[in-house]
Amino acid sequence: MMTMDEIRERLMQLRQAIRHHDHLYYQEARPEITDREYDALYAELRELEQQHPELITPDSPTQRISGTPLSGFVTRPHRIPMLSLDNTYNHADLLRFHESVIKTLRGAPVLYTIEPKIDGVSISVRYEDGVFVQALTRGNGKEGDDVSANLKTIASLPLRLMTENPPEVLEVRGEVFMSRQGFTRLNEQRTAAGEEPFANARNATAGTLKLLDARIVARRPLEVIFYAQGEIEGIELHTQQELLQFLRQAGLRTQDWLRTASDFDGITAALQELQQNKNRFSYDIDGAVIKVDSFAQRELLGQTARAPSWAKAYKYEPERAETLLKEITVQVGRTGVLTPVAELEPVFLAGSTISRATLHNQDEITRKDIRIGDTVLIEKAGEVIPAVVSVRKEKRPADSEPFDFVSHLGNRCPSCGGEIVRDPQFVAWRCPNLQCPAQSMRRIEYFAARNALDISSLGSVVAEALLENGLVREPLDLFSLTLEQLAVLNLGTEDEPRMFGAKNGAKLLAALERARTMPLASWLQAMGIPEVGSATAYQIGRTHRDLAEVANSPKLKGIVSVMTAQENGLPASAASQAPADSAFGELFSWKKEEVAVTSPEELVSLGLLKPGSRKDGAAYYVTTVIGPKTAQAVLDFFAGEIGQGWLKKLAELEIDPQGGETAAATTETTATLSGKTFVLTGTLASMDRETAAAKIRALGGNVASSVSKNTTWLVAGENTGARKTEKATELGVAVIDEKQFLEMLGEN
Repeated sequence: MMTMDEIRERLMQLRQAIRHHDHLYYQEARPEITDREYDALYAELRELEQQHPELITPDSPTQRISGTPLSGFVTRPHRIPMLSLDNTYNHADLLRFHESVIKTLRGAPVLYTIEPKIDGVSISVRYEDGVFVQALTRGNGKEGDDVSANLKTIASLPLRLMTENPPEVLEVRGEVFMSRQGFTRLNEQRTAAGEEPFANARNATAGTLKLLDARIVARRPLEVIFYAQGEIEGIELHTQQELLQFLRQAGLRTQDWLRTASDFDGITAALQELQQNKNRFSYDIDGAVIKVDSFAQRELLGQTARAPSWAKAYKYEPERAETLLKEITVQVGRTGVLTPVAELEPVFLAGSTISRATLHNQDEITRKDIRIGDTVLIEKAGEVIPAVVSVRKEKRPADSEPFDFVSHLGNRCPSCGGEIVRDPQFVAWRCPNLQCPAQSMRRIEYFAARNALDISSLGSVVAEALLENGLVREPLDLFSLTLEQLAVLNLGTEDEPRMFGAKNGAKLLAALERARTMPLASWLQAMGIPEVGSATAYQIGRTHRDLAEVANSPKLKGIVSVMTAQENGLPASAASQAPADSAFGELFSWKKEEVAVTSPEELVSLGLLKPGSRKDGAAYYVTTVIGPKTAQAVLDFFAGEIGQGWLKKLAELEIDPQGGETAAATTETTATLSGKTFVLTGTLASMDRETAAAKIRALGGNVASSVSKNTTWLVAGENTGARKTEKATELGVAVIDEKQFLEMLGEN
């Protein structure tokens, strides 16, 4: 049996060995041992740590993945602001940048570094005494989200720097991304599981970093490359090249491609070389970054409020390609909007094969005079979204005809065959048939979205298969599905079947079971009620007990009454007193004697209205989040056939989503926070921001992200940025500390 000293020694040996082999495998691409040998080392380390949990260290390779999902991200300040770079697309701007550098340095010799600009998500990683302690997103440049748990899952990122004498503090900036190969593999996995594939690698990366469960993040192919420094203590570096060399020695990944130049001709030559070879990289790049190499010269050059004066990002023009527009098809959205899509002769563009591009609407087609059979020029706007830029009219067939939306479709919806109509408010054609299969599919996708009921494994592929097989027609039909039905659901074709499978079926049913207990706000969002977004859904959910109360809500009717009365030059108090057959006419046709309309004063106490001002001094009110149009839309929805169908079906399913407190002021504290708006800044010692926001909302208050004239209090924690406090002072908004805030919550 090993002694404790021997166990400590063995743990140290195992951790060092695993770090060494991780570096060789993920960064050097030259492994020294087999996967089986590596797994044996890892298993031994894990077993020893399980036996002696008191000896687990934060930098151990076993600590990369958190076992418990986060409730939300904490926002923390950057010790040194993360500035953006000024962009340019032309050599003239770049020449002006070079001339400005020479002028400021008074003709002193200057050396530039030219590095590829990765199309990823900016990140700042902090090490203290060589140990990983924190990772922040850029955020607003002064503060960002703490995504430490997610960054720790990246196998190529060392949790301890590979140097014997690490600096006391090393803050490095870089880019998180997915390689093209990794992104392709991820989308293949999502498609196989019946989930919607990601549109592009950058969006997939950004979405992954926002996940609250590091266990899911660990299954995503994230990588990170570093190229800049933030706060550094305990080491002196003098140039960009020295920095990159040190980072590599410390085990941090940097880019292999680097060029230097001492004049403008050298810069342009490097840019040309990089552009010619940019598709050879394993990841997407959208330009180059030109930096002054010397840190001393950078100090002389300084910076503006948002960007350094010693660096410039040169963005390559979006790649374009010429191809044939073979056909125009039309997609039907959740609300029935018809969107034209260009079906193209496949063409390789910016690292991928493009066969479709958006055409937006009939007006855009007419403006560009796009016709079937045209040779068109397409580009990826920002290297992401394919779009038709223009038409090569000199190559147009002689018999081509202008594209007419209505005649092309025969005035019929391509999904259900019903008659289409022109939306009078928008430049769009719409299918008004609510039972249209395409709309049903979009509604199911919307119902299952993360910001609604968050039903995993239910993307467009699965939704379409469920509809085609007659298993569902509307979102609530999902709750009648069985494991037997899902296990044999074919997501492929008869010739090439691809079964959803029992495992994915069980995941979907478990997610549906969780959805039964989701709060009222989530259900209001999931229903797809016109005019209702996440903020509106939250406010309605906060101020109503359940759907039955929402459906005939005196509070929503009160908002419509007050605002309509004021709009018609009547006092707000007259609204709630007006009978249905009064001078208001049809404005209050929905009003029933048995349902009392909530008074303006009570709506204020609930935070749904707030007092305004009028020149004559009469009582006047303005809305907060829910306006009269939205309130009426909700009432109309539940009064109509669709809303009544939702209520009836939910009752049959015994699903009764519950909302928040409905009393105007059950306690003195509640009365104090009702209708009040808070802005949170800095770090709170007693709780994270998400918890603080939830406590405010539970007591009737509102939470905003920025200070405005509508802000009641700015809650300032530690490490508070100056911008919000200065804005609060300017507007006369009260600034309170954490102790005062806790007193308001009744927790101090």
